[in-house]
Amino acid sequence: MKPYVLRYLPKEEIGLFEKIEKTIVSMPDIDLGKDEDGEEIILSCHILARAVAKIFSLKFVDGYFHPDHPHSWLLAPNGNIIDVYPVLVLGGPLFIYSSHSSPMRWLYKKEKISDGLFSKSLFQRSVRRVIKVLR
Repeated sequence: MKPYVLRYLPKEEIGLFEKIEKTIVSMPDIDLGKDEDGEEIILSCHILARAVAKIFSLKFVDGYFHPDHPHSWLLAPNGNIIDVYPVLVLGGPLFIYSSHSSPMRWLYKKEKISDGLFSKSLFQRSVRRVIKVLR
């Protein structure tokens, strides 16, 4: 079956998405170490989005997945959304056409969410570890 949305997505972005998808699907479990309280650091959408953005030279976006779940995702060159770690979804990543006519686009709201978390050394270390594994 050929999805209807393919008529709107640039071929270059489809190819980019397929590379990202292959990279993420083949990614092994990663030990990100422990946080300041000795708790295991769990891979988050925020860590994965930054790592994949770095590897593929894309922009990451922080905000909310509708209505109020803190989330991070990527923007493809033409502004389409690549959600590398969809919220509470088995499977992914997802490639979302981001035209104003796309109902999925409205689920992603750009907004500052970190309160300094993303600049902490343990968070940055986790991003670096994921980058190393993905390369």
